[in-house]
Amino acid sequence: MAGEIEINPETIIEAGDNMVASAQRIRSALSAFDAELAAFGAPWGNDDLGSLIGMVYETIRDLALESYDANGVEIEDIGKLSRVMGLNYQETERAIVEHLGRFGEMLS
Repeated sequence: MAGEIEINPETIIEAGDNMVASAQRIRSALSAFDAELAAFGAPWGNDDLGSLIGMVYETIRDLALESYDANGVEIEDIGKLSRVMGLNYQETERAIVEHLGRFGEMLS
């Protein structure tokens, strides 16, 4: 039938769980990357030029890490909401089947 939409709640739940797991892996890798960067210390030195390079580097690094972390949080939140949506679809389908069953009993 043209224009028909089929929704599979289990697939939505699984996709949500996968998004949460992916976001957690991203955030974990980001944390490890930040620790690796910190282990290098300040290779640019502490003279005037090195201090300027350090300030620029740290500002860019902080902004990038904050942005990636915020994206990871958003992906995780969307995954959690997708799971809830799938569970809501399941509950709605269960309730419809139950109510239609009662309605059928009333008619017979």
